[in-house]
Amino acid sequence: MMQVILVRHAETEWNVKGIIQGNSDSALTLRGERQTSALLAAFAASDYQVECVYASTLGRAWHMGQSLAESFGCSLIAELALKEQAFGHFEGMTTVQLSQHNPDAAKALFKLDAEYCPPGGGSLSHASQRIMHFLSNLEKKRHHQTICIVSHGQVIQGLLALLKSGTVDDFHRFGQPNASYSVFHLNNGRCDTLRWGIATHLRLLD
Repeated sequence: MMQVILVRHAETEWNVKGIIQGNSDSALTLRGERQTSALLAAFAASDYQVECVYASTLGRAWHMGQSLAESFGCSLIAELALKEQAFGHFEGMTTVQLSQHNPDAAKALFKLDAEYCPPGGGSLSHASQRIMHFLSNLEKKRHHQTICIVSHGQVIQGLLALLKSGTVDDFHRFGQPNASYSVFHLNNGRCDTLRWGIATHLRLLD
């Protein structure tokens, strides 16, 4: 059995502006830096024994991965499989603009259809399965009992839906705020327990 702590990166400038990031990137805000500090403090007060941190190669997640690995005193590994869903031509647009100009695409992308593939991008279903495949392979190798992975909002929703119900279809139910985390156990490829969207450490920031 392998315990996984799944972390979403902290707040970025594009998060604040409602801009679709995907495989594009933007810098952390000052609030994002404070969120990171709050998460590190929460983990320092916990009994998690993380042996390795795996992080998406995108800057916003890599920054969180560096902070976590330093705090846990463990190695940090860059992992392409943990990147966000690619939103293609929609990257750099605000969600408001997308909803105004292409409401059907906006609904499919963020609420209704995990198989929807934005122009020039990829589907949430494929991105979620990509991470699930990575985790399953990692569990089979049995190198670690507890790991931490750092990824992104949309694909985390898809992964959590997959773990909880075996399908990505209800992904919209599993929103995870910036710098929050989920904890689950993988046992022979199956998810035994799942706590998601843990954000109590962020309450004092609001």
